[in-house]
Amino acid sequence: MRTAFVFSLLPLGLSGYAQPQDALRPLPNIVWLTYEDTSPQFIGCYGNAEAKTPVMDSLASRGVRFMNAFSTGTVSSPSRFCLITGCKPGRYGTGNHRSMYRVPDFLTGFPKYLRDKGYYTTNNSKTDYNNARAGEMIRESWCESSGRAHWRGRKPGQPFFAVFNSIHSHQSRTMTNPWPVYERQVLACLPDSLRTDEQADFEMPPFYVASEKMRRCVSRVYNSISRTDQQFGEILHQLEEDHLLDSTIVFCFSDHGEGIPRGKGSALGMGYRVPFILYVPEMYRDLFPSWEEGSTTDMLVGFEDMAATVLSLAGVPLPEHMEGFTITGQREQRKRRYVFGACDGIDGNVEFSRSVTDGDYMYTRVFTPYQPFVRWINYFDVSEIQRLMRADYVRGEMNELQAAIMEPRSVEYLYDLKNDKWETVNLAENPRYASLLKHYRRVLRNHLLQTPDANLIPEYTLSQEGFMAYDFVKRRSSFPNRRIVETAYLSGEGDCAIPRLLKRVTDENDFVQYWAAIGLFSAGNGLAQVDFAPEDLMKRITYPPAKVWYAAAVLNNGWNETIGREYEELLLNGNEQLAILAICALLEMNHSSAERLIQAIHRAERLYKNDASVNNMIQLARLKLEGVIYDYKNYW
Repeated sequence: MRTAFVFSLLPLGLSGYAQPQDALRPLPNIVWLTYEDTSPQFIGCYGNAEAKTPVMDSLASRGVRFMNAFSTGTVSSPSRFCLITGCKPGRYGTGNHRSMYRVPDFLTGFPKYLRDKGYYTTNNSKTDYNNARAGEMIRESWCESSGRAHWRGRKPGQPFFAVFNSIHSHQSRTMTNPWPVYERQVLACLPDSLRTDEQADFEMPPFYVASEKMRRCVSRVYNSISRTDQQFGEILHQLEEDHLLDSTIVFCFSDHGEGIPRGKGSALGMGYRVPFILYVPEMYRDLFPSWEEGSTTDMLVGFEDMAATVLSLAGVPLPEHMEGFTITGQREQRKRRYVFGACDGIDGNVEFSRSVTDGDYMYTRVFTPYQPFVRWINYFDVSEIQRLMRADYVRGEMNELQAAIMEPRSVEYLYDLKNDKWETVNLAENPRYASLLKHYRRVLRNHLLQTPDANLIPEYTLSQEGFMAYDFVKRRSSFPNRRIVETAYLSGEGDCAIPRLLKRVTDENDFVQYWAAIGLFSAGNGLAQVDFAPEDLMKRITYPPAKVWYAAAVLNNGWNETIGREYEELLLNGNEQLAILAICALLEMNHSSAERLIQAIHRAERLYKNDASVNNMIQLARLKLEGVIYDYKNYW
């Protein structure tokens, strides 16, 4: 195996501003080196002295390093939806991980427009486009999409756009796969010079216990990124072999933040912030602002900007539906003030958190605060690192910062991204930052009020045959956005919000009911202090997902036989999405009430034995209630 290749690039010499492309100059070749589940904190050129990433470090020394690049989501599929379409998932209901829901026909993969321009487009090889049109997008976008796809298949002189995605830093390598599998996939491919073992002096995230076992887990992150770096060196070597480095613009970036607990799947900077390096050869220096070789930029970049920038570099007009700004290129960039991020459901786990950043600070509002950062997600819970964390917490071996990962979240987070790289100090709790907190609150709330977010709709409705979120959210009669958002904001507001939530849980609109019910569940024990008739109210709730969360809220405050039977009926009625939702709520219930439902879980296991999605959730319930380990082999 070739060792990591540190290539010698031509001087960058970037200067000037974007100019119209010279008609006599060939269109630029463009390569995307994309990789999985990685935060800047683990890359050498981003300040980690222990990281072994010589190829990316060399690329950064000849290119431009973006310090404020952010993914759209905190897992791959919503982020890749945004990358391929140039559109955020919110309008289209594509925020939940691996959800194949309908989107409008005009939404296509942006490489189609490059093909129309004469480009040879290749994808090697991950897609994960997260919508029902994914197959069409693949066919429209790529001349070739496979594990063998390469620019070398093009006609002589044909410009190309080639994507190479490295799987080596994926959560499967850094966290989920058993150690022997990780050894084969990663360690066996690395020379000793690129390896990091658990005894090495590497930087540990402070929100993890620095035990020998935990250090062993975190060493996987460093090695997996080194393996990625090695692969990128091989691809860049191929560009050099083919004498293409002087005509190829290279983007190198991750699809979202680090694939470990409190990174991937969490609505914090470590979930959204990505390393992004841009290399531009001398031939195209006039297309770029005055960046110096080896420089950094604080330019704020969101994933919707990637497609816009590539099309601009190729001289392709941007379609009206695309939402991004151009980083540079032939179109003058509009100045971006904020990037908005979304963290939604993963494998049946219900989540709705929204974030905004200006690069200096990140503010996050959590609408499902009852669950911790270490969420009940099967693909996460088969991992050694997550099981270690659960055990450390039970044994009381975590400090306050570490234990907070295992406990219900705060409703708000505000972190100083410049001075607190591991996001350890929540400034939302500091009165000195009250005015700043108020500012970001206003920015995010206005955004949600002005831009309807289809992921406020539960998957029970999104998954219905013929349903298309894009069309649905435009109709105020069926999607009263302001009333839904205002109800969602009551979640986590404490006991004072309970009277309003009890009123709204019987609202005429399904989704107002739903978010009122989630708000009641988020209120915890506060509901027990209110005088109301749980059974009578249950009869007046018409939307089944709202019934699930309302029943869970009541049961979370003490067992109620009537409500318990209603919950069981919802679990066992044969609807996959309702069953998943019911188990998701059970996983967050107090233990004494949840235990009363174990026989219902056993019946559900028999009823849904052929449904993998429901069965995965059932195994999580059995792990929580009975300590039954659902191991890696069974998961796959």
